[in-house]
Amino acid sequence: MIAIWWVVVVVTMGVWWTLWRLFRYPGGWEYAFHKEHREERKALEDARGAVRELRRTARSETWRARAAVKRAEWAYRRRVRRAESELEQLRTPDRGARVEQLGGISLHEHTVLVADEELPLAGLQVRFELARSAHVSYVYITQPDGRERMERYEGKEFPEAAVRRFSVQIQNAAVAANRLQERRAGDICTLEAELREARKATEPIVVAQERLEKTRARHGSDLKLPQARAALDDARNVWQDLTGRRPL
Repeated sequence: MIAIWWVVVVVTMGVWWTLWRLFRYPGGWEYAFHKEHREERKALEDARGAVRELRRTARSETWRARAAVKRAEWAYRRRVRRAESELEQLRTPDRGARVEQLGGISLHEHTVLVADEELPLAGLQVRFELARSAHVSYVYITQPDGRERMERYEGKEFPEAAVRRFSVQIQNAAVAANRLQERRAGDICTLEAELREARKATEPIVVAQERLEKTRARHGSDLKLPQARAALDDARNVWQDLTGRRPL
């Protein structure tokens, strides 16, 4: 069975090659295969090869020049996007991981949540108070614009020491956030300058585009390909005069 399969494959390939050769060198069996017309076939194939090679070279060089433009554009967009992303993260930091929660106040790395209202830590002031007539603690959080939020803690559920410790923890986190904000302001200025430079850095794109245009113009004005096409037409004419059939 395997031997029969190989015979079928070989016969099929032989038939395909014969038909292909008759198509490439039209006019009949004699012109496509006999030795006496070998020179005419070689002249036709050489003329085809010259045109094919020049076209391949032009396509390859143009493709490389176009790819250089794409790479320059991609590098430009990547640089700008990276600067924009880093700047956006500095301008609008997320709340970060939760550090601790006590009652209705949840302390996170960069914010504090009071009854689901998110307050940035930077600029906050925290005050602890203990009620005189009852075992109740209060934590007051003052925002930079003066508005206050208050959370009430019953002594049975939330001991005074725990509430005091938590209010101090929030105050210390706010102080740390103030220092971080100062550093962040400097980083923002630096990144804003980097972003301006990134947006202005279009020279590699311009250079690559100019190279592409020069490559296209050079191949458009090159006489080698028109000359090779003319030589191929002459070879086709010779073959047509010989066989009465014009090859492609």
